[in-house]
Amino acid sequence: RRSAADVTRASRDAEMGGGEMTADELLAKAEKKMTTTLTRWKPDYESAMLYFDEAATKLKQAGRKQEAMIAWEKCAEANERTGNDWHAGKHLEQCAQLARDLALHDQVVAYAERACAAYVSAGRAQRGAECLGKIARLIDEAAPDEAYDLASRACEMLEDDGKAANARDFYSLAGAIRMRQEKFADAAETMLRFGASCDAANAHASLRKAYLSAVVAQLYAGNGAEAQQLYADVGEIDAFQDSDEQRCAYSLVSAYRDADADAVRSAIAASNALTFLDAPFARAARKLPRPGHDLRAVSIAMGADGGAAAAGERFMDGIGGGGGGDGDPPDDEDLT
Repeated sequence: RRSAADVTRASRDAEMGGGEMTADELLAKAEKKMTTTLTRWKPDYESAMLYFDEAATKLKQAGRKQEAMIAWEKCAEANERTGNDWHAGKHLEQCAQLARDLALHDQVVAYAERACAAYVSAGRAQRGAECLGKIARLIDEAAPDEAYDLASRACEMLEDDGKAANARDFYSLAGAIRMRQEKFADAAETMLRFGASCDAANAHASLRKAYLSAVVAQLYAGNGAEAQQLYADVGEIDAFQDSDEQRCAYSLVSAYRDADADAVRSAIAASNALTFLDAPFARAARKLPRPGHDLRAVSIAMGADGGAAAAGERFMDGIGGGGGGDGDPPDDEDLT
């Protein structure tokens, strides 16, 4: 027995008379199948989507990407009319990729969202989330805010679907985007959410890296008080305690509290944990303390005395800091 698609293809091949049609001829056929006639009371969506799909492929090969994008969108709409949401999602995802090539960033996002919704309608929420994350990666440099939003939504969808373990790459992407944009507080918040997600998934190694990354981001921004509070919030989490990442985070926060640039650099040199962070955070860590940051002012904001009376003071039980001084090493702001 032949499927409906097989019958449709056979009918299409018969109409073509065994020859190969051009992209424009295929589009004309597709549009004709979408209209009603005296003998056809409703559109022939099955035939139309085959013609649109083949036309889009030929148009893309010919470099006519705008027309190919429109053809695949019409193909997706025909698939939706027949309840074939899975294939509709795939065609809309192709539209998003072509829109990226054409630098139509608003349309990239719109197509990605429609593709995701189609996958969800087909009962494939994970594929929908992965589609958002995949498209986010395509535009992370050209349209970083839109990419960040797509990646964040991908993470939320995966967590809601009980697939938090699959969100790692998209959290990393979102954090890297915010670091490149110098939105360091947002990067820290993203890593905190990632850590919580890892905790739910029992991904303890990733959790430790996420929390250390969050501390590094706040210190790189010169937000010593926020880094200190962040450390206080996560320092007692079982999976973080007594780890290399926890000890490194404590040493860095203590050194900032003591306004001791040498202690900051010593903490960085003594820790292998920083080497294994995602690249933007590892690079930021190597540049601490940043020139132009007033370590004494940061120390005072953290509740210490700017280095003089803070030396040796412990803001939490753990590893102590050092004392005095704030040199300014050469710095390169590029975190890409």
